Amino acid sequence: MGKVSFPHMSRFYFAYASNLDSTQMERRCPGSQYRGKAFLPKHRMAFTHPSQTWGGGAADILEDQDSPGVWGGIYEMTADDWNRLMEAEGAAYRRVKLTVLEGGVEDCPLECYAFKVVDPTGPHLPSRLYHEKIVRGALARGLPAGWIAWLRGLSIKA
Repeated sequence: MGKVSFPHMSRFYFAYASNLDSTQMERRCPGSQYRGKAFLPKHRMAFTHPSQTWGGGAADILEDQDSPGVWGGIYEMTADDWNRLMEAEGAAYRRVKLTVLEGGVEDCPLECYAFKVVDPTGPHLPSRLYHEKIVRGALARGLPAGWIAWLRGLSIKA
């Protein structure tokens, strides 16, 4: 992935898994600013990448017309943050442009980027550590109680 320049892309990033965790994002992208929660309609979260980093499945977002959608958070990013995040996500992920509903409000669309798994397989169960980080981040970012309950109910690796 090449270096980022803003005339060609949105400065907004949609995080839906471990990057909801403020400590992780402060380390990965020190210039980023959390903007608020957002909803990605007609998608579902799945664990389609076997991650050696996390010792289990890593999250992905898949288009699914039968799914209500995925909750996450929006960060405003600098070009340096984008470059650092692309390096952190690695070759297993690619950056994709999408439109989320800021605050979950239908008349507040926001164009942003997220990361999707390049070659999805699985499903792979997430590790306890990764699962806990996602739930902790979702709680800290004030994502809806129903979404957090769904996250808490996910099966994890023994």
